[in-house]
Amino acid sequence: MKAVHGETFRVRSYEVDPLGRLQVPILCKLLQEVAVAHAAMLGVAVETLLDRGTAWVLSRMCLALNRWPHGGDHITIETWPEAMSKLIVERRFALSTRDGDPIGTVSTWWVVLDLERRRPVRLPSEAWDRLREYEIGSKPVKAGSLAVPEPAERELAFTVRRSDVDLAGHANNTSFVEWAMEAVPDEVWSTCDLCDLVVQFLAECHRGQTVLSRSQLLGDGDTPEVRHQLVRDEDGVEVARAVTTWQRSNV
Repeated sequence: MKAVHGETFRVRSYEVDPLGRLQVPILCKLLQEVAVAHAAMLGVAVETLLDRGTAWVLSRMCLALNRWPHGGDHITIETWPEAMSKLIVERRFALSTRDGDPIGTVSTWWVVLDLERRRPVRLPSEAWDRLREYEIGSKPVKAGSLAVPEPAERELAFTVRRSDVDLAGHANNTSFVEWAMEAVPDEVWSTCDLCDLVVQFLAECHRGQTVLSRSQLLGDGDTPEVRHQLVRDEDGVEVARAVTTWQRSNV
């Protein structure tokens, strides 16, 4: 039996940008909310792992949308665990309108973090056994590294706030997405809609640290691409890479 869970959300006025589009970090939060609810249903809840000194953390995300939601829209998000190994669980999402018209897909890769040693560990046996009760593949898709912006054309600095930190004690993945999006050039952000987002999460950030968000614009046609890199200012450690692809709004 394949384990699928879905929820429908209305895009509220405070969740949109000045152009009326659902903010990218907000969409990521909705994806996370549906995933967390489904994990609890499957017996591998966030709280269960926390009680054992571990936590689910996102290691990679690939998002592709053919139409970006706007204020007042209803979007349905369905999710299911697609495949797992001893170290990784691949979870997928399908996004659609309230009428069932598809608007996008998302693939995510999750690992379990040991909260004392701050390093990934094998899936706990309890989680492995619970997930094996369902129809789940055994080979999560492998993906290569993303290119860094060379040279970086923009650099913005952000301080990790209390509101960025989640139950694992580090900046949530949605804050990483927010910092990357802020470095998108204005000429792209104001004339294009995001159609593809790939993020590779590499290291943690904690409250009070400074994160440098760097970007490089590639191409100025109808589908410009932006390369992103997030770096901890204090020690120069790279914490994330991303690539965003955009589509001119009038195309």
